[in-house]
Amino acid sequence: MSLKKTVLCVGCTVIDFVTINASFPEEDSDRRCLDGYWQRGGNASNVSTVLQVLGARVEFFGMLSRADGFRVLLEDLRKRDIGVRYCPQTDKDPPFSSVILAQDTGSRTIVHCNKNYPYVTAEDFKRIDLSAFGWVHFEARCPTETIKMIQAVVDYRSKCGDELIISLDFETLYEENLNLCDLCDYVVLSKDLALKKGWKAAQEACLGLERDLIQHRPAIICPWGSDGAGCLDSNKNYRDMGAYKANKIVDTLGAGDSFMAGFIYATLYRLYSLSDAVDFANQVASHKITNFGYDHITELK
Repeated sequence: MSLKKTVLCVGCTVIDFVTINASFPEEDSDRRCLDGYWQRGGNASNVSTVLQVLGARVEFFGMLSRADGFRVLLEDLRKRDIGVRYCPQTDKDPPFSSVILAQDTGSRTIVHCNKNYPYVTAEDFKRIDLSAFGWVHFEARCPTETIKMIQAVVDYRSKCGDELIISLDFETLYEENLNLCDLCDYVVLSKDLALKKGWKAAQEACLGLERDLIQHRPAIICPWGSDGAGCLDSNKNYRDMGAYKANKIVDTLGAGDSFMAGFIYATLYRLYSLSDAVDFANQVASHKITNFGYDHITELK
């Protein structure tokens, strides 16, 4: 596989309005925050950002808005040289998230608002020239459309013999999105979703998801916060990879997306093994939380 090929990240992008507080505000209170800022957010959008910071070539595929408020997001994508040439557009206002960071506990609380913002469709996806990419990464959302998009990638590589890798960020709606996993090479299962399923550790989560799959056995990765991450390869070999201890915890927002980007970068560009790629992803996520945003991740290079 050519190391010059680009990663395509399929999902959503939103505006994050972030306030930094000494502690979580009490209900019905009126107070000032310590600081605040906005940034481009959304899982696939964040993965695109961290990949670009690490040195990868990346394109984002998601619904863009023509609304005035979206210009700041579009300008940031262009400034970072993240391609958007295949993105459809809508006149609807962009989705946004209100994020409260509390310094005393290190917690981050997110309230999402998308006002029925449209998601990209399989028809939109058909316009993409897949020959330009070496990896396609999907968010597990809108399963009726996403499964068609993933199937299109599977059909393309079967027809063309191209080693086009497929990964999935699986963090919501377990039963609804489970079928997506069968078509992927790598599935990253979130700790939050694993806990909702009653799985109390990364190994239990990896094995539990593997048992629920029917057709195909992708490699399964499950980040487990300060306990590191676990990975199960397609031959059912499991490994735990320890976490890297951050010298300080400043901003945990986007740590999971940083892990995902680190794993993709290590696998595609550095040609790391599964366990080594997960180890590098742990390192990226640990470094990300030491500062706000993502640009400081370039220090790892």
